[in-house]
Amino acid sequence: MSGKAGKMKDCSYYIDRAVRRTEAELGCSVGGPAEIIPSMAKEDYPINYILDVSYGNKTEAEKADIYLPEEIKDKMPCLIEVHGGGWYFGRKSSVEFKPFLYGLKRGYILISAGYTLSPEATYPAAVEEIKGLIRFLRAHADEYHIDGKRIALWGGSAGAQLAGLAAMDAERRFDSPDFGNIEQDSGVNACVLWYGCYNYDMDAGQRRKLHMPLREGDYWTYRNYLGCDELNSCREVLHEMNPENHISLGAPPVFLQHGDKDTYVPYLQSVDFYEKLVKVVGSEKVTLEILSGYEHADDRMFEEANVRKVFDFLDRINGRIE
Repeated sequence: MSGKAGKMKDCSYYIDRAVRRTEAELGCSVGGPAEIIPSMAKEDYPINYILDVSYGNKTEAEKADIYLPEEIKDKMPCLIEVHGGGWYFGRKSSVEFKPFLYGLKRGYILISAGYTLSPEATYPAAVEEIKGLIRFLRAHADEYHIDGKRIALWGGSAGAQLAGLAAMDAERRFDSPDFGNIEQDSGVNACVLWYGCYNYDMDAGQRRKLHMPLREGDYWTYRNYLGCDELNSCREVLHEMNPENHISLGAPPVFLQHGDKDTYVPYLQSVDFYEKLVKVVGSEKVTLEILSGYEHADDRMFEEANVRKVFDFLDRINGRIE
């Protein structure tokens, strides 16, 4: 991921316990997302980029960064990154986005999406923002040289839940008119999901099966995201937020990756999502890779060899980019 990836994991460890302890007791400042997942260094930026493009006006977070290849052509395929962070930390253009800049060499426009974190905004605000961004990009496709028929999503962890929900939403129930461009399609033609939770209802059982700890911190992130004091009081919303519950024949091709040593999200989440997708859309549209020995947000997933797999998958959907 970069030399700073270790810091990100360490602080995530402390964040997980911040629901029960004070910052003073932890000895770790968690005052802002920059301290948890740092931004890319300016020298990491490519030649062509546009920062802080506003796609909404409800919060300051509704901005996206757009990165273009050195050789710009009309109607180029596009990949949107939806960052992780438990829905309550993280940022666009973080160091986790840096490896995806490899896609510029493959002829892709890359977009890092900002969205409003909890508790400033709660479900379903973030997924409505992602859908609003997709519609915005289609409405401005000529301006940014984007092929509106070849827009894909990538998400990791909480970002995978958001990207998966946005991708599965064929009925457009998360298309909010607040972001305009409602006449534009908010669907995507492909989706890449890493170590996400796709069916919360199965989480506890999967953890027991894998002998994973049941940590209060994990469930606090859901309460924070959903705005619920107790999860039992919002079971209907918990059910609705599961991407698995929105699978339809209109689902795009999906590439899932998950480490079998993930101690934050059971890798069985990806196995179960894969199996349900295959039943509906067929095995030719879904790829699952369980990575032996990999942890949650494992550094090795962000190495070029693995990122290359993402763009190989997208190329198979989009056609080889010349």
